[in-house]
Amino acid sequence: MSKRPFDFDVWAARLRDFLNDCVASAACEEADRVREACLLLQGTPLSNREVSDFAAIEAMLACGAAASAALAILGPEVSFMLSRGASGSCLATVVVDDDSEEMMSEGATVALALLAAHASLLISRLDGDLEARSMTPPPSGRLH
Repeated sequence: MSKRPFDFDVWAARLRDFLNDCVASAACEEADRVREACLLLQGTPLSNREVSDFAAIEAMLACGAAASAALAILGPEVSFMLSRGASGSCLATVVVDDDSEEMMSEGATVALALLAAHASLLISRLDGDLEARSMTPPPSGRLH
């Protein structure tokens, strides 16, 4: 049985939907978004690693540690900054490991803001990869 090729267009659409869901979600929905992130980011070409310890994520969610769960999903190699305004809205900035790009997003909670910023960064990377692939000239051959 051969493995199906990864469909970047479908994944990009799912990431965009997920980003919108994170930004629009209320605080009471953050656990659902964290679970969705685990499933969405599992085994994708742009994620640096696989999120495989779903039991640990569930344990964090069960004790109210959604921000810790979001950080576990992003992984230790991701740099980030967090802030919270007087209105209660949270803002997260996620920075690419080589400091070449950063994305910022807001959410009702720290976890939602982190997941939204990370999704934005992945979308940006994906769009860049697709653009680079479309600008690459097709291979040509010459018959002799």
